[in-house]
Amino acid sequence: MRALIKEACKLIGGALGMKLSELPRTADRSKKVKRLGCGCGSGHGKTSSRGNKGGNARSGYSTPTNFSGIPIYRRFPKRGFNNAKFKAHYQLISLADLEEKLAEDFSGVVDCNVLFQAGLICTQTMPIKLLGDGEITRAFSVKVDKITASAKSKLEAAGGRLVEM
Repeated sequence: MRALIKEACKLIGGALGMKLSELPRTADRSKKVKRLGCGCGSGHGKTSSRGNKGGNARSGYSTPTNFSGIPIYRRFPKRGFNNAKFKAHYQLISLADLEEKLAEDFSGVVDCNVLFQAGLICTQTMPIKLLGDGEITRAFSVKVDKITASAKSKLEAAGGRLVEM
């Protein structure tokens, strides 16, 4: 092929004067096209060189380039420890929610039953954490599983108290 191109360059008059349309035809350009599905005598009939059934025999099917039969997360053994199963999930309540949702004349202890009836928590089985968002003006007695430092200071400043669980 290179020899043919060099010869063509010499005939035309160097590389600068050469045009693509003046290149000689080579043996590669006259190669026959693989005709599929033209009967068993052609050698590419019946299944058109695609084999019998399966994804590769269907039109439009292609495997991802990195696919090797088994997903990567199943190829490697599980190692180490992950704490996700044991993480404690809390229902979060802010002081602003307490101030807004509880009645003005409420004087009892704010526990999970009161919070559930007020619609501040969705279940009574999960632990509750009180956050210090917002301001509080009334004194509450609060019985929760966890409380932030800012919520505790705001609660005590308003005259409320924290009941131990």
